[in-house]
Amino acid sequence: MTNSTRFENCNEKQFYDTSEVTYTVSAIFYSVIVLVGVPENVAALYFLICKRKELTEAKIYMISLTVADLLFVTFLPLWIDYYYRRGNWIFSSFVCSLWGSLFYINTYNTIFFLAAISFIRYRAVSQPVTAAQSRQIVRGSVLTALIWTLTVCFSLPIVINHEDYLFKTNTSNERCFESHEAKDTRTQVIVMHMLMELGFVLSFVVVITNNVLILRLLSAEQKALRTSQNKFKTRASRLVLMVLIIYTVSFLPYHVVHLLWTLLVLNFWKSDDCAFRKTVNDVHHISLCLMCTNCILDPILYCFMTTNFRQYLKKLRLSFTRKCLLGRSPKPQEIQLS
Repeated sequence: MTNSTRFENCNEKQFYDTSEVTYTVSAIFYSVIVLVGVPENVAALYFLICKRKELTEAKIYMISLTVADLLFVTFLPLWIDYYYRRGNWIFSSFVCSLWGSLFYINTYNTIFFLAAISFIRYRAVSQPVTAAQSRQIVRGSVLTALIWTLTVCFSLPIVINHEDYLFKTNTSNERCFESHEAKDTRTQVIVMHMLMELGFVLSFVVVITNNVLILRLLSAEQKALRTSQNKFKTRASRLVLMVLIIYTVSFLPYHVVHLLWTLLVLNFWKSDDCAFRKTVNDVHHISLCLMCTNCILDPILYCFMTTNFRQYLKKLRLSFTRKCLLGRSPKPQEIQLS
């Protein structure tokens, strides 16, 4: 299909148009993510590194999750500026591709690490003796290195081919990661996105399977549990629920919508209906917003994995409140864990 045929019913600007309200809502939403996500993840990283001396497999995964989240929210103000300017990227193509690569690194690190956490939690419930005797730290370190290597290598071509990810409209606005029309890379792009979808589906299957098995095991042992064990079951059930919420709220809508959006942008799914394409663009941006919620949901996950982290956050919040109300700096012992 030629460009003249494709744009017969609408001009080029309309073909990639997004509602003004979507840009406004997205800019506000990302601002909230930054305001909440930065202090939340800094507090989580401080706790994981400084407050817990013992190194476990789960802790290795949580540190990696937090580092990826911090890298992402640090660059998120650039995206806020992009939406504030109604889809006009004023920075270089390299910065655009760098932000995009961090987006993919954060997304798939989180997806794979949550799958790993679900697996080790299932082993801890189903085979507590074997899990305790296994070389968890070695396995965690090796798997963490593999996941980071995979996601970084996957994102490296984006940085190398950075000029492919900026698209200039006929109004001189430059769109970042909103089109793949500038270069003849349709096959390469669709293969990359299909691999992304496959990675999500496989990890989602792992998460669903392990968490369903955990709930079944805990339910089967319900009658034999003592009071202290009941508390463990409640905490484990909340952990399962939190992981499922992160997947279904943050990742599932994006991967469903993004597949349809990619097929439409690459013209595998042909449509000259600008109103329809605009709706798909709007929904795609909303799914991106939902995806970014994992940066503030991940630290909540840690609360269900350790009571010490909840105590740490409580004392940190109380200390901050005293500082704001009394206008003084908190004493060191006020933020120490008991």
